[in-house]
Amino acid sequence: MSRQLRMAVGLFSLFFFVVMPAQALGPVDGEVSAVWWNNEYAVEEGGAGASEDAAAPGFLAELWLMNRYGLRAGVYSSDLDDVGLDNSDYMSVDLLWRAFSPTENSFFALGAGWTEMDLSTIGLAGDTSGARLTAEGRVGIIALLYLYGQGAYMPALDDAPATDPALGRFEDLESTELELGVSWKILPVLSLRAGYRKQQVEFLRTGFIPLPGSPTEVNGRVESDGFLAGLTARF
Repeated sequence: MSRQLRMAVGLFSLFFFVVMPAQALGPVDGEVSAVWWNNEYAVEEGGAGASEDAAAPGFLAELWLMNRYGLRAGVYSSDLDDVGLDNSDYMSVDLLWRAFSPTENSFFALGAGWTEMDLSTIGLAGDTSGARLTAEGRVGIIALLYLYGQGAYMPALDDAPATDPALGRFEDLESTELELGVSWKILPVLSLRAGYRKQQVEFLRTGFIPLPGSPTEVNGRVESDGFLAGLTARF
């Protein structure tokens, strides 16, 4: 079983474990989405860069209590097996509060949560993680169709050493996440989902052994972005 699939199974097992006790507190609504994220993975450091096609599946689940308080879990990935590199995985869990919600499919929500990322593809040893601030909005167009947007900001991910001590350390890591799209209900419990998603991490690499005349620090950026499409099951 792949690391990404293990992450998805673990997250969603926890997610559904929450459903039963939540139902005792009030009305509960939820949805689970499986998508194909046709993303391109790009790395830029010190003015040089490279990119690769890295399409991979993604999974997202949301649970809403009394149409006001939410729990969201997501797992996305950039698949780099074709170039002999490990995948880059992005996992997150958020608690949400609907600040404005005139209808089920028209609302604005704010939240906070936790994220964990595997960035070994850039030479980072192990995972990096940190707190995140999130926002989500939906605008109902007709009864069966709504537009949506989700964003997150991770201001201070954990510093981490490089896999090779000669490559130094990764510091000042911060990340942003954005997804925009549309959802169309084709059955009472099933919707089609399409949109665009972008995940970006910026960092400063220090402590490496530079070439003569080269800087002792370099700024870098990792970006995964592309269109996605999938299915959402509602309950």
